[in-house]
Amino acid sequence: MRILIYGAGAVGCYIGGHLAAAGHSVTLLGREPLARAVRASGLAIRTAQSTLHIRDIRAASSLDEALSGEYDWIAFTMKAYDTVQSTLELQARLVKPPPIVSFQNGVGNEESLIAAFGAERVAAGTMTTPVSMPEPGIVVEEKPRGLAVAVDSPAATPVLEALRQTQLPTTTVQTAASLKWSKLLLNIVGNATAAILDMSPDDIFADPELFAIEYEALREAIAIIHLQGISVVNLPGSPARLLALAVQYLPASLLRPLLLRQVATGRGAKPPSLLADLRAKKRRTEVPWLNGAIVQAADRMDRLVPVNHVLALTVSDIAAGRVPWEMFRQRPDMLLTAARAVRGGERYGE
Repeated sequence: MRILIYGAGAVGCYIGGHLAAAGHSVTLLGREPLARAVRASGLAIRTAQSTLHIRDIRAASSLDEALSGEYDWIAFTMKAYDTVQSTLELQARLVKPPPIVSFQNGVGNEESLIAAFGAERVAAGTMTTPVSMPEPGIVVEEKPRGLAVAVDSPAATPVLEALRQTQLPTTTVQTAASLKWSKLLLNIVGNATAAILDMSPDDIFADPELFAIEYEALREAIAIIHLQGISVVNLPGSPARLLALAVQYLPASLLRPLLLRQVATGRGAKPPSLLADLRAKKRRTEVPWLNGAIVQAADRMDRLVPVNHVLALTVSDIAAGRVPWEMFRQRPDMLLTAARAVRGGERYGE
């Protein structure tokens, strides 16, 4: 098949590289340094056991260049905050594009694509394997897991057909909502708190008071998921459903050591995504599509999720420069004060 990876960072290059290695015609649309590196030396995917070198893969640094050919499907793998702009750019060039699958984190990306192109052209996917790109053209697999694709759209059919020809473990989920909200639950663990405090998730989970913030945020998220009638499902190597059950039925004192062990190995050597963005001095992060998505869903149902609201607002304020990061960095007392201030009101759907 002919496949365009739109927004080829570490995730896009990892998926695209495996598709190319399986014999598919793949174009990576990314920044110029990536395109230059791939044109010169191909793409390398490093695992703990070996390195996969892919030479037969195309790279482009502009959408016009990438669209010089036709495609059987397109993968959106850019950051969530680039989805709307990328959608508009694609819509200006292709009124009726081929099937599009979003492998992006967070909730809301598929909705943007559906608004532009229609539900029958959009599928939801996710990747649970953490990867990094230490330099353009080289992808490092931190911990092998796999991919999942929701099968509630006809757009998923060619995507699954192509992925099943690769070495990537690929499973299916019945609905996009279950897939995306289950992944969101995994994505928020030890993410916003680590970013705000510039601390490792290990250190946060080792502190009972800081873990209480994580616990409340997870309980709020699970309540909102259930109020929407969405089922939490396990994803490849990532037991989201088990996490939801544990948060619902275990007290924080028992859950903390369990999650401490999970976060110690869950992301490999990578820092949490929001922390990585703040350290890179990015002015935008994906928090509106993570903790912020929980807040938006709660607002639609006239519910309150105060802890997620504090986390989403604080990360966004730090990234935008409205609040100095130094006010919170290595300052657990500041985040604890903010969290305590909102806990006196209505909580996660009560």
